[in-house]
Amino acid sequence: MNIVDNDMSKVNKIMAGAGIAGTIIYAIADMFLYIGQDVLSDEQMALWDVPEWRLMTSMWIGVIGSLLLLMGFISLGKMYHNVFNRWGNVLILPSLLCIGGVLYMHFTLGVYSPLTYRSAINAGVSESQIVTLIEHAQSYLNPLTYTLAILGYLTEIILIYGILSGKFGLKKRNVFYIFGGYFILVLIFVVFAKITGEWGVTGSLESLLEMTFFIPAYLYWRKK
Repeated sequence: MNIVDNDMSKVNKIMAGAGIAGTIIYAIADMFLYIGQDVLSDEQMALWDVPEWRLMTSMWIGVIGSLLLLMGFISLGKMYHNVFNRWGNVLILPSLLCIGGVLYMHFTLGVYSPLTYRSAINAGVSESQIVTLIEHAQSYLNPLTYTLAILGYLTEIILIYGILSGKFGLKKRNVFYIFGGYFILVLIFVVFAKITGEWGVTGSLESLLEMTFFIPAYLYWRKK
C-alpha cells in the first residue's frame, strides 16, 4: 500500500468512527424526545406532549449527529466500492436512502410532528380533530416509513453477507460480536427501564442499531 492509499484509509477510518459517534449523538437526541414519555402506548399523542425546549434541543443535537452519520455513510460507500467495484455503487443506494430516512424520521416524525401538535393545542384545536389529522397524515406517511425501514434492514443484510463471505476481509465472528453486543445493549436498556420505570430510554435503541452500519466499515479501514 502506498502513502496515498494509507492516508485515505486513515481518513475513511476516521469517517467510519464519526458515523459510530453520530449514532450515539442521535441516541442522546432521542432521549430529549422520549424520556418521560409513554413509549409503550398505542396512541401517537402519548409521545408528542414534549416541552418545546426539549424538541428544539433534540433538533440541534440531531443536526450534529446528521453530519457525523453522513461521514460514516461516505466511508461505508467507499468500502463498498473497494470490495464490490461497480456493483458497490448499486449496493450503497439502500444505505444512502436510509440516511434520508434517518433524517426524515427524526426531524419530521420526531420533532416537527410534536411541534405541530403543541401548536395545535395552543391554538385551541380539539384533541379529536388532532387525532383525525394525525390518522389522515399517517395514511400517507406509513408506506414511506415502512419502505425506509426495509432499506435499513437491507443494508444490514449486505453487511452481514460481506463479513460472512469474507469479502470485507473480516473474521466471521465479527457478526456475532457486533450484533451480540447490540443485543446485550438492548438487555441493559430494558433492565434499566424495568427497574426505574423509565421506558423512554428504549427510544434510543433504534438510533444505536445504526452503529452496526459503521462498525464493519471501521474494522475494514483499520485493517487497510
